[in-house]
Amino acid sequence: MTHSIPKITAIALSAFALSACNNDYYYDDGGYGGGGGGYGGGYYPPAYDYDAPRAELVNNCKGRVREKVRNRIGYGAKISWGNIDVYNSSRREATVNGRGTARNEGRKHKLHYTCTMNRRDAYVRSARIELDNDQGIGGGGSGNWNQKAIHACKERIRYQAKRNIRQQFSLDFTRQNITTPAERRRHVSGQALVRGKNGNGKISYDCKVHVNPMRVDSAGYRWVKPLPSAGSSGGSGNNMKAKRICQDNLKNRLHTFGYRKIKFLSTSVRNLSGNKKQVNIQVKAKKDGGKVTERWECRVNANNGRVLKMQKIWN
Repeated sequence: MTHSIPKITAIALSAFALSACNNDYYYDDGGYGGGGGGYGGGYYPPAYDYDAPRAELVNNCKGRVREKVRNRIGYGAKISWGNIDVYNSSRREATVNGRGTARNEGRKHKLHYTCTMNRRDAYVRSARIELDNDQGIGGGGSGNWNQKAIHACKERIRYQAKRNIRQQFSLDFTRQNITTPAERRRHVSGQALVRGKNGNGKISYDCKVHVNPMRVDSAGYRWVKPLPSAGSSGGSGNNMKAKRICQDNLKNRLHTFGYRKIKFLSTSVRNLSGNKKQVNIQVKAKKDGGKVTERWECRVNANNGRVLKMQKIWN
């Protein structure tokens, strides 16, 4: 009997210690809820002394969702965001859920999106979107993607022509050809008739397109027959014509190479033998985040408007 009392006391103390451990709420970096008495019932303790504002979480999520939508259905897509729900989904993460609509090229899509965010700095860890009426390669078929690639190419060429041609005109695509160098790649080429107020011209165009998601990787055109300009029959008129043709072709080429905000500082024209003109152009633009100033030389047939040579002049 003298030994039973210490044993009973030891057992009681052990049970008390275990009970205290089971009721002691704790967490570590290993997670929550599933391990060793962590939090349950959907409650998560504060991960930091402060969280990013709700508006910042939502705006960063919208930015990533907008990028995914435009990659999927085109860069002209417009989004109506609708209702948005934000909640803390773990100690370190918040979740943004929303439903809205996305529109492009006359088509309307229902949009569902979810972003997983870092609660402290509002960094988007992942984003997922779902669009109805959106066909992948397996569902829409290669013919559907071919038509989308042709349409995207024509829209990009139309946009470039509007920026470069300095008179009113209309563009009629007369023929096109499409090849598939890889499953998700399309090469679109063709010609278009340019109708101006003083006559007609013709361009040939070329695009490299990625499908599913749709994007135009490169696009450009060149003049097969330039638009006639008013008063182009005289010598000074031919000079102006040569200047315009060279500037338009150079601007289109520089856009293809990634130049932006292109400005022509000076242009001079020199007569060569026959109907040839040499045009020297000084251009200022932005490229790769910096400013560049370059000189280019262009040779053109003043009668038919064909560009014979275009090269950069290295100092």
